[in-house]
Amino acid sequence: MSNPWKVRRLLSSVGLVAVLLLRFGDCNADQSKSTNELRVFPARSTLSGTLLIHGTADLAAMGPVIEAFQREHPEVEIDYRLYETVPLYRDAISTSDGKPAADLLISSAMDLQIKLANDGHVQKAAITARGLPEWAIWRDEIFGFTLEPAVIVYNRDALRPDEVPKSHQDLIRLLEQSPEKFRGKIATYDIGVSGVGYLFATTESMLSAFSALGMAKAQLFCCTQDMLDSLIRGDTLIAYDVLGSYALRHIALQRKLQIVLPEDFVVAVARTIVIPRRARRPDLAQMFVNYVLSELGQTEVAQAFGLSIAGLGTDREQMKVRYVAEKPGLLTFPTLGLPALTYLDVIKREQFVRTWRQIVSP
Repeated sequence: MSNPWKVRRLLSSVGLVAVLLLRFGDCNADQSKSTNELRVFPARSTLSGTLLIHGTADLAAMGPVIEAFQREHPEVEIDYRLYETVPLYRDAISTSDGKPAADLLISSAMDLQIKLANDGHVQKAAITARGLPEWAIWRDEIFGFTLEPAVIVYNRDALRPDEVPKSHQDLIRLLEQSPEKFRGKIATYDIGVSGVGYLFATTESMLSAFSALGMAKAQLFCCTQDMLDSLIRGDTLIAYDVLGSYALRHIALQRKLQIVLPEDFVVAVARTIVIPRRARRPDLAQMFVNYVLSELGQTEVAQAFGLSIAGLGTDREQMKVRYVAEKPGLLTFPTLGLPALTYLDVIKREQFVRTWRQIVSP
């Protein structure tokens, strides 16, 4: 197969691709969620302060990390408000709604976090953790703390062993060879409304895969949870580019679901954490950042999200174990930096989404 990065650069050069992360749709959540839902984690000892976190990670994953932090700092109450990516960004830059400013922002929209920092809405943090990958830290203002691959999930009751795709190319061949069986039975993100789906699509930039999805008349979903629910109901048989952290939790509960970590290449995203300039308790915020990037915190992150950025996250053997993968493909790490801002362009995004929909959902 062609190198996906070469394909991406080629498509960009002819104006078809707006690379990376813009999220301006109506459903930018990683999965279905109640926007602005608030969960309070009370202090476990005499209260010394309250840390307010606005985040897009759901409570099933983020809750255990918060509770682990409180075991080390029982005097801190944490209020966690659940957001979608764009509303989180908009609230971070708003000064007119009277809402209390968050002390931390956690988001998978890496580009929007970079824009916050570049526009002066973020403050630096002094990090004590060592051995973190260079790609995960930008200007001591933005910190990646999870590593979440895009995986293929399938209903094993509906597929023969020889039909299980082990790579992107396997999936393309399967859809081309058995169009009737899989017509209307493939689930994937609607990249016009899904932020993480848009990221995966623009990073891969595989026209052959998009064409195969179009031929199969793939069902489009806004959210990870909705895709997995369609598999569980039997409405679809294969889900493409599922966020790995959610897939891991579902296969633990649903015997019929299985994960494939592609053998040709694996695209991964990172959730990032920043301290807003208007944070009321930057001291507690920095304490939390240092915890999630520490060896102990990264171990908790790996358990909650599947992989972390250090230790378990960069060890291919651990990745094989967590995803039961014999030979996962080359892992493509996310990038933090100013180049992401180049693609915060509505026209470019609309052009890519329009082209993608003409191919996938004609």
